[in-house]
Amino acid sequence: MNSSYSLNFVIPQGPTGPTGPIGAANGLNAYGGRYNSTGGNISLGIATQSQIPLANTMPNLNTSYATANSITVNQSGIYEINYFTNISVTVGTTVTLAVRQNGSNIPATVVTRALSLGTSSIYSGSVIVSLTAGSVIDMAISALVSVSATLGSGNSANLTVKKLN
Repeated sequence: MNSSYSLNFVIPQGPTGPTGPIGAANGLNAYGGRYNSTGGNISLGIATQSQIPLANTMPNLNTSYATANSITVNQSGIYEINYFTNISVTVGTTVTLAVRQNGSNIPATVVTRALSLGTSSIYSGSVIVSLTAGSVIDMAISALVSVSATLGSGNSANLTVKKLN
């Protein structure tokens, strides 16, 4: 004997609950960058850091450019910082480049090279660091002797930050 039964239950639906918070956006939630497109000279004192000029700005989100030649992050988190500069000097000497957070070198970004007179050297790198809201990021160079450093022509220096988490 073949029997077929069909049971239909109706379960009443309750009211819709409140809308939850908006989740994280796809993509980056904070980023920014600055660069130098005019070259120029930077006078370096003996073992004294001088900020690299970065007058031009890139598109940004949750970062600001309130402080000259630097990027301020507006959200705490883990950031990737990328940096580049092309420098030559008027006297052979040792030149050090560093990305700084609030005026202090970020250790993983410190690059020191012996430069010959008139020879350009490219300093570049990438680092992942924890930054707090309000951190000011910039680049600075120093030398062992007083010297004039020349930034290359075109895009001679750039600094970018992007929040990873």
